[in-house]
Amino acid sequence: METLLTGTIGLLGDPYSLLILAFGVLFGQIFGAIPGLTAALGVSLLLPFTFAMTPVQGIAMLIGIYVGGISGGLYAATLLNIPGTPSSLVTCFDGYPMAKKGQGGLALSLGIFSSFVGGIISLFALVLIAPQLAKIGLMFGPWEYFSMGVMGLGVVVSLCSKDIVKGLIAAIIGMLLGMVGMDPVMGVNRFTFGAWQLSSGLPSLATLMGFFALCEIMTQLRSVGMKTEIIAVSKVPLFPPLKMILRNIKGFSLSSFIGVIIGILPGVGQVTASLLSYNQLRQISKTPEKFGTGHEEGVVASETANNAVCGGALIPMSTLGIPGDLVTSILLGGLIIHGLQPGPLLFKTNTDIIGSIFGGYLISNLISFLMALFLVRIFIKLLKVPMHYLFPVILVMCVIGAFTINNRMFDVWVLVGTGIVGYLLTQNGFSLPPIILGYILGPIIESNYRTAILASRGNFLEVFTRPISVFLLILGLLFLLWPFINILRGKKTDAGARGF
Repeated sequence: METLLTGTIGLLGDPYSLLILAFGVLFGQIFGAIPGLTAALGVSLLLPFTFAMTPVQGIAMLIGIYVGGISGGLYAATLLNIPGTPSSLVTCFDGYPMAKKGQGGLALSLGIFSSFVGGIISLFALVLIAPQLAKIGLMFGPWEYFSMGVMGLGVVVSLCSKDIVKGLIAAIIGMLLGMVGMDPVMGVNRFTFGAWQLSSGLPSLATLMGFFALCEIMTQLRSVGMKTEIIAVSKVPLFPPLKMILRNIKGFSLSSFIGVIIGILPGVGQVTASLLSYNQLRQISKTPEKFGTGHEEGVVASETANNAVCGGALIPMSTLGIPGDLVTSILLGGLIIHGLQPGPLLFKTNTDIIGSIFGGYLISNLISFLMALFLVRIFIKLLKVPMHYLFPVILVMCVIGAFTINNRMFDVWVLVGTGIVGYLLTQNGFSLPPIILGYILGPIIESNYRTAILASRGNFLEVFTRPISVFLLILGLLFLLWPFINILRGKKTDAGARGF
């Protein structure tokens, strides 16, 4: 709590930092409101601009974009039945039917309030859990970090891939991309194909921007000419009715808890949290038949859970150096670019950075809530902006951002190449999260495995003498096997129903 207070006061006491953070929230809200422009895209676009800032200012702005981007997706989901960001997919289930019934303003007000509640509850989880997890992280050695990386990939592959085989292939592709460059142990170049620019590996910023920004632009180009009908909203209340808030306390609490837990799991993300929360609330609701027809509980479940993921996802990123979702994987890259190594030592050596993460997240949620209340009309009008005006601007920003890192055209070609590869893979059924997490976790897994195997003189069985490592490996294996277990359970259920 002292770190949270120090970081908050530090940001509030620096007008420039506060202005940058507020700009980040506004930028994120705009990107969240317009379908096709995601929070991950917004963070990756402005990441190069943080080089001219202090680490505190840069991280604060990126967190502001993160919070604003996830919150802003509800406008399009409610009024267009198109999720502004993937995290708002479940909001369409009940937000749009509410708008069609003439309750669009109430749905927006309830969604804005739910987003704020989820963000604030996850803040307390971040402040309470992160320091304790950092203490556990100080006990980690190479075997533990290797097992953590394997578990993270297992979670991502099992939960983010409809096809488990394609999920594994996508993770392997990401790990191969992460192996380009100098060997972390032996110091020998590999997979460079004679290009000296690759000796330090694929430029991380250009690679991430290619996968997130360029791939997203190419995907969205299919819907550029499509016309959408926006449901008119006469009035948006500042707050939902008090009776509505009180009768949804159970929904706020359960959805926040699910969001935080899903956020802590590496690479799972907001969509899974929203779906789980929606299903759980429907099961315990007194009126489950109303879900999907414009029911307030459905909006509460989705918007509370997807915003609660943000605070949860910052926990493994700051304490273990493992991203909780796709956006925190870019934030992780931002910390590394500023010369900071995320992990348990960050809590001892750079308390100002941890304070800025805590304080920035708190202030971002407050600013996002106030902006959503008073600028909601502007965000609704943004839904009418034609995409063919936005995509050229975004593309130019991508190229400039990739070039300015090292002042070389090679990074631009990496941007283009990874964007094309990402597009081809996603169009053929491969999930993007396993590729990104494989790229980020691959070097962590490899370097720690090789360090551990050298220290144990080639004895891999030593990993089973470390309780934390064994627990993490078992957990990762269970996540990988879970889809197959569900298939077997489904077959047994069908057989029993047929009388076999």
